Amino acid sequence: MNIIFRKLFKNIPPEKEGEYLLKRANASAYQVFIDSKFRQLVDFDKQSQVEQDRIFNELVVTAVVYIMLMIDSKLNEERVKPERIHFWMKLRDMIPGLYVNFLKGLGIAGEHLNIWKKLIDLRWSEHKGEQKNTRSAWAREFAEHPDKNVLNETAVRLETVTVGVMLHITRGQAKTNADDPLRRHLRTWLSTLEYKLWKRVGW
Repeated sequence: MNIIFRKLFKNIPPEKEGEYLLKRANASAYQVFIDSKFRQLVDFDKQSQVEQDRIFNELVVTAVVYIMLMIDSKLNEERVKPERIHFWMKLRDMIPGLYVNFLKGLGIAGEHLNIWKKLIDLRWSEHKGEQKNTRSAWAREFAEHPDKNVLNETAVRLETVTVGVMLHITRGQAKTNADDPLRRHLRTWLSTLEYKLWKRVGW
């Protein structure tokens, strides 16, 4: 991150940084949701209003949790300076509550806020667990093909979350092969989100 940025924002509280990241996550999810190619791939116009809303919610919660996973990865890979570790650990853990507060500010009712909190926690647990499975599977492939860089943590995160959100959006009906158009589309979305936020996360 730019040294000028570090000096200007070194005293920014974690909740403010979290709010910024969540705004980017929300905007990213919305852009996918209104994308004509995405809607074609999920037969959007044939879905009920309830199902359309559910698809949007899955995109949003995926973007929110993806930020948490990026922070977690940088912490585990020791890419965060020692004096910043507490800041980023606190921010990661605050994200579910910050997002619920954001929804509360929009006038979302209490019962729905509780559902959102549970959904974020659920997807966080799912993706964290599936990352371990993806890493183990790729480790076996790496042993068989040592010339491949299959243990790249970014790739593990991207593939794990891509498959996860695809299955949730389609209620488990999508094909999970690497050439599936929906899978490619979602991977491109998450790759773009990663690219935009990678330098911002962990400064």
